[in-house]
Amino acid sequence: MTLIRGALTLALALTLGLSGCGPRRAEPITAFEGRLADWSREILADSPELASQAGVSEEAAGGRYNNRLDDRSPVAAEARRSAAIRRYAELMALDSAQLRPDEQLTYTILHEQFGAAAAGAAFPYGDFTPLGGVTPYVLNQLDSAFITLPSLLEERQDIHSRADAEAFLTRLRLAADAIDQETARARADAAYGVRPPIFIIDQTLQLLDAVIGQPVGQQAYIVTLRHKLDAWAATEQDAARRAALEQRNLEVLGRAEAIVRDHIIPAHQRAAAFLRADRANASDQPAVTRLPNGAEFYAAALRIETTTNLAPAEIHQIGLARVQELTGQLDIALRRVGLTQGTVGERLRQLTADPRYVYPDTDEGRAQLIADVQARVNRVLQRAPDWFGRLPRARLEVRRVPTFAEEAQSGAYYSPPSLEGGQPGIYYINMRSLAEMTKIDLPTQDFHEAVPGHHFQIALAQELTDTPLLRRLMSFNAYSEGWALYAEQLADEVGFYDSDPIGRIGYLRWQLWRAARLVVDTGLHAQNWSRQQAIDYLTQTTGDTPGVIVSEVDRYIVWPGQACGYELGRREIARLREAARNQLGPDFDLRGFHDAVLLHGEVPLSVLDGLVNDWVRRR
Repeated sequence: MTLIRGALTLALALTLGLSGCGPRRAEPITAFEGRLADWSREILADSPELASQAGVSEEAAGGRYNNRLDDRSPVAAEARRSAAIRRYAELMALDSAQLRPDEQLTYTILHEQFGAAAAGAAFPYGDFTPLGGVTPYVLNQLDSAFITLPSLLEERQDIHSRADAEAFLTRLRLAADAIDQETARARADAAYGVRPPIFIIDQTLQLLDAVIGQPVGQQAYIVTLRHKLDAWAATEQDAARRAALEQRNLEVLGRAEAIVRDHIIPAHQRAAAFLRADRANASDQPAVTRLPNGAEFYAAALRIETTTNLAPAEIHQIGLARVQELTGQLDIALRRVGLTQGTVGERLRQLTADPRYVYPDTDEGRAQLIADVQARVNRVLQRAPDWFGRLPRARLEVRRVPTFAEEAQSGAYYSPPSLEGGQPGIYYINMRSLAEMTKIDLPTQDFHEAVPGHHFQIALAQELTDTPLLRRLMSFNAYSEGWALYAEQLADEVGFYDSDPIGRIGYLRWQLWRAARLVVDTGLHAQNWSRQQAIDYLTQTTGDTPGVIVSEVDRYIVWPGQACGYELGRREIARLREAARNQLGPDFDLRGFHDAVLLHGEVPLSVLDGLVNDWVRRR
């Protein structure tokens, strides 16, 4: 495939091997290192939520941040876009020839990331994150503030003191402002001709109304706060002091309930009122290309999410070819378990409906699911030294998706550990419907989201303490999701499905899903597919449950391009491995290859090509 390449990529190929991952030489800080520190401090100061997610020090973030939230106002959004364009210009103005070899690598990575971010910053609507990407709709069913902030406070807002409790309350009050700010931006975008399709508006309204109709004491923020306050009080050993602390905590809880009642619920009501009023102006057309400069927006999104310059038509054809290949493999695998009649999609649907592969929809069934997942994770960890030279130090925990977020979230996701190591990596499993979390697909999901997928890749990247903080904050979707999809393939190759033919069918279906995403994402946004056309294609191709398929399609609609990173990233990692194996022959070392891929942190696919080629030369 044709990859975007920075100006230094070819020259860098001769020096990548010198960058390493060991302790940095004891020498004065360079001008480039100072600039990197300035950029990371600027980005973290602008995003206290990113600082919380990363768990950085207050010094690195430019001050205290656990009592602040991101400014989501129209003015702040415009300033964020301008800053991204400025940072790219500042990078390009540097004399890269004067940089050290390890700085050359960082420069090339930033050239790709800052350049893509500057291109995404050109659009005056939607959401823009300097180290993330672009999405077209501020209010949606996936990642608006009213969805993400309860999770932030649940996962990353510790309470161990009165100051911590006050910081929680401060952020709680700011959450209402954040929702209002997003409503204001959605209103401005609508005036510009940018609004979600009707069915996305309806889903978003459903989620807002669910919050509005919930009693204050059952609101997610209050449930989270109550648990944290109870846990803090339980650490007090003296009975009298514990009783006093519990009394003070009741006062904190009362203040929080007042904030939710008087500010947060009304902010949800205002967002819902705007969407209801604007719904009449919306259409059922899903394509981002219908928006102002929509084709350019989609191209920018694809560049950010795939770190390639592949055109939508090329991606579509890659997807169709991979779907055909995997459908043939699935036909054979299904015949081996006695399913011979009907299309592959029909047989997969038949398998999915088989009650033998569904956990009981009970507390006991959920407990058994978690136990099975933990056992699989433990098996991988026991065998991982055979495949990896370095393993992450960070712990991994398996948890259920919080009930308040179940409807909006995907089937599973991974939350990274904090940079300082205090918070573990968390593998979240959505248990809204155990019919969607079958024994067919669950093993492959574990390998993708946990080990050796996201947890190995992300935790190892965060533990590269000699890597500049700015790089450890960056994420490249095609690399990260491509690695996780490759990890599924690795689990198959090393024999995890040898005694589990049904699980291997699930693995092949997951691979099929990611190939189909290339077809559907580009179909929706570049080939005028309707939402129903996308649903029908995935139903016929994957045979998955209706709930899974609809939520996936709607995710692609509000997050264009992101779904394309998985297969394109896997494809590139697998290509690099086979090229290295062919060049090295008996000298090829799988552990060494994986370390070459993982131990420089997240990088664009073009940079990964240089890193692996350099490892081959050194071997």
